[in-house]
Amino acid sequence: MLGGSSSHNGLVYNRGNSLDYDKWAEITNDPSWRYDAILKFFKKAETYKGIYTIGHQHGRQGPLTIETLMRPIHPLWKAAAAELGYKVIDPNAPQKPGFAYEDATSEIGRRVSTFEAYINPILHIRKKLHVVKYAQVDKILLKDNIAIGVRYTKHGIVMMAQASKEVIVSGGAIATPILLMKSGIGPSSILNNAKIPKVRYLPVGTNLQDHPGVLLGPFAIDDPSVLSNIRNNLTIEDFEKYINFQREDILSNGQSGPQAFLVSSFAKKRREVNWPDFQLFLLRQNIDRVNPAFYIPTNEFSLIVFAGRPEYKIGNFGSITMDTSAYRRRVRDIERLVKLDFNFLHSKQDFDLLLEGIQSGLKIFNTKPFEAIGTKLKPNAECAKEYTFKTKEYWRCIIERNGRNSCHTCCTCRMGHGPSDKNAVVDSKLRVLGVARLRVVDASIIPQVTNSNMYAPVVVLAEKASEDILRQQEIPFIPI
Repeated sequence: MLGGSSSHNGLVYNRGNSLDYDKWAEITNDPSWRYDAILKFFKKAETYKGIYTIGHQHGRQGPLTIETLMRPIHPLWKAAAAELGYKVIDPNAPQKPGFAYEDATSEIGRRVSTFEAYINPILHIRKKLHVVKYAQVDKILLKDNIAIGVRYTKHGIVMMAQASKEVIVSGGAIATPILLMKSGIGPSSILNNAKIPKVRYLPVGTNLQDHPGVLLGPFAIDDPSVLSNIRNNLTIEDFEKYINFQREDILSNGQSGPQAFLVSSFAKKRREVNWPDFQLFLLRQNIDRVNPAFYIPTNEFSLIVFAGRPEYKIGNFGSITMDTSAYRRRVRDIERLVKLDFNFLHSKQDFDLLLEGIQSGLKIFNTKPFEAIGTKLKPNAECAKEYTFKTKEYWRCIIERNGRNSCHTCCTCRMGHGPSDKNAVVDSKLRVLGVARLRVVDASIIPQVTNSNMYAPVVVLAEKASEDILRQQEIPFIPI
């Protein structure tokens, strides 16, 4: 899909915490990844049109339009925050503990994907830019450990594209590691079992990270007007406003948000009081637990609790591997080859972090503003049969039954401080170790997941990579 996940994600634009990027700099031994160093790339990417206009944290002339989505529930959210001793903060200036509204990559209520922002405006202007649709790359072409092109299939026809300078892989945290493995770059066990000729043994796919989360709800309320639910509130006038670009209505605001970034007792013990380690996200509808894609038209909402910073220990995260027996049977489609294991909640601390996040969420809805609209949590029928409602055992049951990933998948080709880093696939300039003229620029290179959504971090690493590439000296051309 042109634009990748930015063409179908939830639009949420959260940079994460400044300490996330300082940690990247520490892991890579490269200070250019510190937040104060990459802030210029965030600003370069943005045309900020949101409500947080104080200071110099936001860009004004970038390709990616950022808006703040305003919703009827915001006054309740702000009042609840005040009762609990928090302020409504700018989630990106930089992020601090507190409650926040949602910045989104949209303009006048319309999605702005990276394709629409970066590629479409120059698609028919740049003569050297060729976008090949309906095609899938299945192998990186290498000669003497030098990337010289790619092989791809379009409408069943195998084709090749030659690289005069570099091959840059941006397949995402799932597709990129499988493509590297198919090309002979990956763990020895996978390459040997699949009988793929080795180009370079690297720990591809071994550092899979995401945010484990749990869906909490449904919460029933007496006043459905604060939810602005599409199924309950959509009118003909809303369609007319949307068509006429008056897009501050229900069709332009999505169904998620507002949010909160909070610090757990675990982080406080580590004296990380300015580095939130869980995120709360309100969903302005009840999601059916049997079919999460189906939104039930009721006066209910849900809350998602994310563990923003799972316990970070090399070897404790998940992995992406290849079905080597399928590969030997000549299966080449990535979707049929990939095997994912998120290894969520391997740590007791991660489980306890979600339990603490649940209690923080309940405190929000026990405040006077939410009590005034009759907010009431309904029990989960399955867990309530086995455990007393709202006990610790009940919440453990909820986590086990309603646990989920957050679609913030990353870190499967992590960057490190160079060839001596046994856990790294690329260096801090995103160049694949031991393979010339091959670079990875996507969420897979992130060494440690940020504490929030992944869209903004991927945009900023791409902006930084583009500058690094432009600064690089001319690379001589090697023909196939």
